[in-house]
Amino acid sequence: MAVMDSLPAECQGVDLDKTLEQLPPHIGERLFSVGEHRLRQLEQAMERGDAAAVMDAAHSLASLTGLLHIGALVTYAQEIYAAAQRGDLGAARHPHERLGIVMGWALGRMRAPDQTGAGG
Repeated sequence: MAVMDSLPAECQGVDLDKTLEQLPPHIGERLFSVGEHRLRQLEQAMERGDAAAVMDAAHSLASLTGLLHIGALVTYAQEIYAAAQRGDLGAARHPHERLGIVMGWALGRMRAPDQTGAGG
C-alpha cells in the first residue's frame, strides 16, 4: 500500500479531517481497519491475477470509501471491479495504482490526523 505525505490531486478540496470528525468513532475505526485489510486483499488478488477476488475487494472498497467523500476512490474501485468482471485485469492496473495512492494517503491521515496536507 502506498502511503503519501503530499496531497494527491484527487483530494484537492477534500476536507478529510472534517469528514472523519463527522463519523461516529466506531465507524471511523472500522473504516480504517477494514480499509487497510481490503486494500491488502486487493493488492494480493491483483498480484495473483484472481479476478473474482479483485471484484470482491473492489466492491467492498467502493462501499467503504464512499464514507470519505473522495469521489475518485469510488470511481477507481468501480473501474477495477468492471475490469475484473470483464476478465481484463490489465485495464485495472491504472485505477488500482491510483486507488492505492489515494487510499494510502487517506489511511495515513487517519493514522496521524495532526499532519499537514489535509484538504481543508
